[in-house]
Amino acid sequence: MRGSQRAGFVILALLGALAGCGGGASRVPRVEGSVDAWPSMEVLPSPDRAIESLSERMRFAYLLTEQSFELDPPLAPLRPTVAQLQEWSDGELSAWIERKNQLVEAARAELDLAAEESHRQRIMAGALVGLMYEDVARVILSVPVPAELLSDPEIAEVFRDIIDYQASTYLGHARNAYRACNRNAVRPQSMRHWAGFCSGRLDLLPSSRRLGSGDSTTRVEVIVE
Repeated sequence: MRGSQRAGFVILALLGALAGCGGGASRVPRVEGSVDAWPSMEVLPSPDRAIESLSERMRFAYLLTEQSFELDPPLAPLRPTVAQLQEWSDGELSAWIERKNQLVEAARAELDLAAEESHRQRIMAGALVGLMYEDVARVILSVPVPAELLSDPEIAEVFRDIIDYQASTYLGHARNAYRACNRNAVRPQSMRHWAGFCSGRLDLLPSSRRLGSGDSTTRVEVIVE
């Protein structure tokens, strides 16, 4: 067996830690309403009323969403070997994804319920769900190719395909949420700027060769005409 073939099997094992989960945005300044900054609470456009005036459930959902963004992703090794990346993915990255999924799903469950309470909250919830899933997808897509694979384009491409596959479900969730937010933000007039924000984030999501549709059952994604 050639060395590159052996490396290919190692890669498949290496990314096993990502199984079942589910070009990054540049880390430009996180300004309000930014469509090209890394996803965060800071990039949300301003709402037409104070957060304190929203329902108790929406305020709680907002807090849970903030907590999901407070969990910083682990730093990947710089130009890692296959062995180094395997150790990192099995340890720090796997633990981060597991915890991140817990936080995102807890926030999403509350956002689903809060979205039923008012049209305004439905718009906001769609944007928040989109940002959370986009965040996870971009972290996965940022996993570096091991240094020794860079000399073998075919194996490097296999590696990128696996990374792409792991991110595809998260990208599908984000697309559904941003699309619904964009279409819902037709009223009230004071919330229409959220449509531009969500459509902008949608347009700049990374492409995926295996893009999943995401779970369309979330109430956040229900479109109200």
